[in-house]
Amino acid sequence: MRIKTDRRRCASLLMVVAACLALPACALGGAVPPSVVPVDARSAAPVPAGMESFYQQKVDWRPCEDDSSLQCASVEVPLSYDDPSGRRIDLALKKLPSTSGRPIGTLLTNPGGPGASGLDYVGEEGAFSDALRSAYDIVGFDPRGVGQSAPLTCLSPQEIDDTVAAELESRGSGSTAREENGTETETADSAEQAAADLAAKCQQHSPVPEIIDHMDTASVVRDMDVLRALTGDSRLHYLGFSYGTYLGSRYAEMFPANVGRMVLDSAQDPSQDHAENVVEQAEALEKSLHAYVRHCQAGEDCPLTGDEQAGVTQIGDLIRKAADNPLPVTKGQPVDGTTLTSTLIDLMYDNSTWDLLTAALRRAVRDNDGTSLAVLGNPSLTDEETDPRELAEKEARRAANENAISAVDCLDYPVRGDRAQWDAQAQRIKEVAPTLGSGLAYPDAFCQGWGHHSDHQPGRIRAAGAAPILVVGITGDPATPYQWAKDLAAQLDSARLLTVEGNGHGAYNRKGACVTDAVDAYLLRGELPEKGLTCAEEVEQA
Repeated sequence: MRIKTDRRRCASLLMVVAACLALPACALGGAVPPSVVPVDARSAAPVPAGMESFYQQKVDWRPCEDDSSLQCASVEVPLSYDDPSGRRIDLALKKLPSTSGRPIGTLLTNPGGPGASGLDYVGEEGAFSDALRSAYDIVGFDPRGVGQSAPLTCLSPQEIDDTVAAELESRGSGSTAREENGTETETADSAEQAAADLAAKCQQHSPVPEIIDHMDTASVVRDMDVLRALTGDSRLHYLGFSYGTYLGSRYAEMFPANVGRMVLDSAQDPSQDHAENVVEQAEALEKSLHAYVRHCQAGEDCPLTGDEQAGVTQIGDLIRKAADNPLPVTKGQPVDGTTLTSTLIDLMYDNSTWDLLTAALRRAVRDNDGTSLAVLGNPSLTDEETDPRELAEKEARRAANENAISAVDCLDYPVRGDRAQWDAQAQRIKEVAPTLGSGLAYPDAFCQGWGHHSDHQPGRIRAAGAAPILVVGITGDPATPYQWAKDLAAQLDSARLLTVEGNGHGAYNRKGACVTDAVDAYLLRGELPEKGLTCAEEVEQA
């Protein structure tokens, strides 16, 4: 998440007209709201040689089939930027049109992952402030290999059908059958072999098998510059979260002159190796679990007794119990240890759900009932308006595509070390995250087995010459530790850091007016927050 600053004020109607002339969607007859300063009007950025057909294609926006208030389109990009005359792939786009009808530009967004759907994010209620929705056309996209953009598909057609059938069954009366839990101890060898087997399936079943070698961040960044040009903007105005901040920083590195107003929220440090990231993320997750236990024990009727460490130990005991005997449910699948761990990690990302987690743990600890935990892990179980088969098919598609994160990570990070070092890293993860660290070990061994790599080397990013970039970091972030935001802001030549004191992942429009107003001030008017600004989170429990 980057911050760019442009403190110009619209001093006269002449300036407004000049800005409108550079923006086809801006109506000359309408005044720009006084709380908005038009973005810089510059001549179009040069088109890279050989890329003319991509940068100059026509985008056919039409009402989306699932929501006519949104507009959908697809555009073509080269599968390989080393061979733009070769195979092409489609990228799926979704636009939330400006509510004012007079956008000052287009705001491209990415919710993270890698592998999260930008189409889903743009359609989320409450994702953006009213002011931002008025000022910009907001566009989300599924990055290459994700969702509807030449997806990496790692399940066979039969496995997808089986997933649909299982999902439909789980939406009925529930099941008490024990699921296969896969509790064997992971080793470097097992991680390497599992990755090799998985990559082979992904390549076999993907509509574009070669996509597995072309999902790296550098390729997505080049896609983003094509999208910038197709919106008619000379600069990229961007709001990215989590992995989306890595996309933003790499964009600023590769296209510094094309950077517009950019905000990077819950930032990732691009200079670190894969294993470093995983160890530090595991430690941050465990710290968030401790923060949750403190929250629980400070409230009413917390099922976690004793002191903070005793409460964390009880959660660990519940995970081990569920691994041996999955918690029965009346809706969804029985909650095994792996599912419980995954649900807890997901809920660490959003501390507004922590009271719901406490209520679910009460049922699990006191009544051996995992139903509430199953619903928290899969909220669509309570969706009674959408056709159950439609929900099941969506879940099957998600499951088939969930290893997109592996493809991106293994292309972005070179394999480091040997088995002795990998074992030492795994032991370190056990030490810093004894409760939630399972499944995070052996990232380098996994990528060794995955077998699809690029020549990218992590390094510090300066983005010399880029416009100002706003970096946002949360002190208790479980996924992108606050130190990463500090480090990224220190690396970038033009960054400013906004600190949020609190917990959770993703601050914009979630952590209170202080954060949202600061981000909006930059995106709407080019105004950076004051140096050293710290916002205290404001969280209402769900």
